[in-house]
Amino acid sequence: MEDLKKYLDLAERLGREAGELCLRLQGELGDVKYKSAKDVVTIADVGSEKLIVEGIRKAFPSHSIRTEEMGVVEGSDPDFRWIIDPVDGTVNFSRGIPLWGISIALHYKGKPLVAVINLPKLGEFFTATLGGGTFMNGKRVCVSKESNPLHAIVSNGDFNVGVATEINARNSKNFAREAEAFERVKCLGSAVVESCFVASGRIDGFVMTMSYPWDIAAGALMVAEAGGMSTHIDGTPMQFVDGEQVLFSNGLIHETLVKTVS
Repeated sequence: MEDLKKYLDLAERLGREAGELCLRLQGELGDVKYKSAKDVVTIADVGSEKLIVEGIRKAFPSHSIRTEEMGVVEGSDPDFRWIIDPVDGTVNFSRGIPLWGISIALHYKGKPLVAVINLPKLGEFFTATLGGGTFMNGKRVCVSKESNPLHAIVSNGDFNVGVATEINARNSKNFAREAEAFERVKCLGSAVVESCFVASGRIDGFVMTMSYPWDIAAGALMVAEAGGMSTHIDGTPMQFVDGEQVLFSNGLIHETLVKTVS
């Protein structure tokens, strides 16, 4: 599309500005607030989201936006929807664990078009465009070439999210099955970090047993454009709907991953 670079440039600028804001605010968080018994929100979530939403509304007022905190901001053109996670891995962020990031994606007619993920504490900035590949700090990255599941490293989504009893049961089952099928099983606590780690070949797969669109909207394109696969847990295309179970992989272990957890 003619405007692809324009969309990417905006996402990059807002992603960098939001990252700088979050780094400044991290030392001034004070007591964090809880949206539910075990789900935190910080001033950085609110500030980052406001910065990104205002930037998009100024540049493309007709586009709609979906965010974690504000919900849906409708525009006059329903084909274009920006999906934002202002701080993914908020628990990590609030405790000083460096595995968190800012995710900005633009979907066109329900499909990923542009993606930016900023991992400020790691000093890594990921970008992807449909048909244009995935880049980290300007250098193209690819998924791993590991095809032997017994030598593969996978990560699994966090516990105590969504309907905790249901999610925790799924995760416990997945961990047991994954431990048998793969070399190592991790739980990093940030979907955007884990999707970037798949895209850059650091891990070979990632299972998320309960996602929202902002968790996966950018990561799905990152992994696909790096040569991997991003699907629903049964191997069918992602729908980017609330509560979706998804898989990311290098493609070579995808069938095994599907069989292991579905």
